[in-house]
Amino acid sequence: MTNKPCIHEYLASSDSGKVLICRDCGVVHLQLQNLSMRFEAEQFAALADMMTVASKKMLQQTQTTSATRSEITLVH
Repeated sequence: MTNKPCIHEYLASSDSGKVLICRDCGVVHLQLQNLSMRFEAEQFAALADMMTVASKKMLQQTQTTSATRSEITLVH
């Protein structure tokens, strides 16, 4: 183990938070407002895959629900 300080590289950033990595130690930092989590690179990749699957399912369900709803017409 090295005592060298981590050098963080930005992987992504948005209004929601940011993702950084230290390539020397292989730790990914996920920062969401007041929450900060550290992952090994493989753990983070698995989490990202899971979130992608969940996001796609959520989008599909929203589209299916929207397609089956009848539209409401406002009459004055």
